Amino acid sequence: MPPRKTVAVLGASGYAGLELARLLRGHAGVEVVALQSESSAGQPVRSIAPDWPGEEAFSRETPEGLAKLGLDLVFFATGDGIARSLAPAFTKSKVVDLSRDWRADWVYGLPEMFRGRIIEADAIANPGCYATACALAAWPLVREGLVERVVFDGKSGYSGAGRRPNERNNPEALSENVLPYHLSKHAHVAEIEKALGMRVHFTPHVVDAFRGMLVTAHMFVRGSGDFREFYRDAYSAEPVVRVQDKPPDFRDVRGSDRAVIGGFEEDGRGRLVVVCAIDNLGKGAAGQAVQNMNLLLGFPETQGLRV
Repeated sequence: MPPRKTVAVLGASGYAGLELARLLRGHAGVEVVALQSESSAGQPVRSIAPDWPGEEAFSRETPEGLAKLGLDLVFFATGDGIARSLAPAFTKSKVVDLSRDWRADWVYGLPEMFRGRIIEADAIANPGCYATACALAAWPLVREGLVERVVFDGKSGYSGAGRRPNERNNPEALSENVLPYHLSKHAHVAEIEKALGMRVHFTPHVVDAFRGMLVTAHMFVRGSGDFREFYRDAYSAEPVVRVQDKPPDFRDVRGSDRAVIGGFEEDGRGRLVVVCAIDNLGKGAAGQAVQNMNLLLGFPETQGLRV
C-alpha cells in the first residue's frame, strides 16, 4: 500500500472545517497532520463536537509552522479575507481554499464543469454553496445556448451563516421563519456569472434548518421539449450528481456530498423551472473540497465521500 498523503485543515473549528475533518478522518488515502484553529487551539475537538469519535485536539501549530512541513495538500477553511495572507507560505503544498478569497484567480473547483483544469492545478478555489447549486441547475442548458435569462431563488440552512452569532443564525429570529437577505447583491452573484458566462439574478434566504440547500432556477428558455435529456446527457457520468423527475428537497441530500436535480416543469410561456438540492456543508463545502483533493492527488474521485 502506498504511503498516505499528508494534509492539514486550517480553520478546522468552523462548521465547514469540522465537516471536512470528519470526511478526512474516514479517508483511507490521507493522514491528517493537523486540525488547526486559532480560536480553539489546544482544545479537544469534542469541546465543540461532542459526537467526535476520537481523542484529537485542535493543533496549536501556527500556519507558518505547518507550511514548513511540506504537506501534500492544505485546506483553507478560514473566514473570508484570511486565505489571501496564508497562500504565499504554502508554495510547496497543493491548496484547496474554501473561502471566497481566490475564486476570481485560482482554478474554479467545480468538477462537473472544470475537471480537466482541476487535475492539472496546484491551487483550487472551492466554489461557494449557492454558486455550486445554481451552476449545476443551469449549466446543461446554458452550455447549449438555450437560456435567455435566469432567476435563482435560494434557501439555505443556517449553518451557512457560520458559528459567530449574527442575524442569520439567531435561533429566535429563525424559529418557524424564513429570512431573506442580500436581495440583489449577494457575493455569489459574480461567482455564478463567471461560471456560467452570463448575467444572472439571485436572491437567497435562510430557513429554520441547520443544514441543506435548495436552489430553484427559473430559466427563460429558447424552444420547448424534454429538457431533462440535456441534464441526463450532461450528468450521466457524474459520480455525485443525480437527475430525477420530481423536485428534490433537503431530505434527499442532508448529510451527503451529492447534488440532486429535478423538477423540469414548463409554464407554457417560456419559463422552465429546475430545482437543485445540495447539503451546504457537503457538496456546498467540505464534500466538494474532498472531491477536489481526490482529483489533485490522484485518488478515485468519490473516495471518502457520502454519495
